[in-house]
Amino acid sequence: MATYLLTWNPKRWAWDDLAADADAVAERGRLVRRWSCGNTKRIALDDRVFLLRQGVEPRGIIASGTVTRESYPAEHWNPGHLAPGWFVDVAFDALQDPETGPILARKRLDAPEYAQFRWNTQSSGISIPPHIAEVLEREWDSVVGSAPASDSGQSAEPRTLYEGTPRAVSLNVYERNPEARRRCIAHYGTACVVCGFDFGSVYGPAAEGFIHVHHLRPVSELGERYEVDPVADLRPVCPNCHAVLHRNSPPYTVEEVRAMLSTLPHEPD
Repeated sequence: MATYLLTWNPKRWAWDDLAADADAVAERGRLVRRWSCGNTKRIALDDRVFLLRQGVEPRGIIASGTVTRESYPAEHWNPGHLAPGWFVDVAFDALQDPETGPILARKRLDAPEYAQFRWNTQSSGISIPPHIAEVLEREWDSVVGSAPASDSGQSAEPRTLYEGTPRAVSLNVYERNPEARRRCIAHYGTACVVCGFDFGSVYGPAAEGFIHVHHLRPVSELGERYEVDPVADLRPVCPNCHAVLHRNSPPYTVEEVRAMLSTLPHEPD
């Protein structure tokens, strides 16, 4: 399984439904979209991809996913191009709206561990070397802090749950991570452990059960693959608190963000 970089420049194409797509991934765990891969024809089924926002700030990695349809030609996304373009279908397992959620900032990719790759490219479909892809997987998991889900329908409870780089566990990540999420929510409920917000109580049945799940320790600190305890290692948090938790590196603790709330001025009764 290879890893490729896809790119998006808002100056060239407006992703009008990005916020809704990000919400859909957060709620369902995956969203399949077609994406341009430039002139690259070698991207294969089950290859890993990362999506880099270029052109305007905030720039950086905003999404990750797995290829569900290998490179194929189709009408170019830009009507001005007469020749067909090449595309892949991607099941995004993490997607962040850079205006509201945490991303892996472009300037972070100038660090020595990423320096051997050309991140300033405007082209989609460039292969990421395996040693850089491994580092990227770990740090990205730390940034998004939530597990991808699956529609596989698997109901059996695995004896051991693992999380970490999807390169290590291949597509099994879609089977295991949702179970860790389910057990976390079964223990703590769907209210945010930081601020207490519950989507179902505020928005009604349409939002019942919606909540993010946060890793207390970034996966990047734990190695390629680790046994996750859904009660000890995970916490349900609302998207707002989740974003604040990841405003620091390493992330703030739940107690630190809860303390931030306690110091805010309150309106008199």
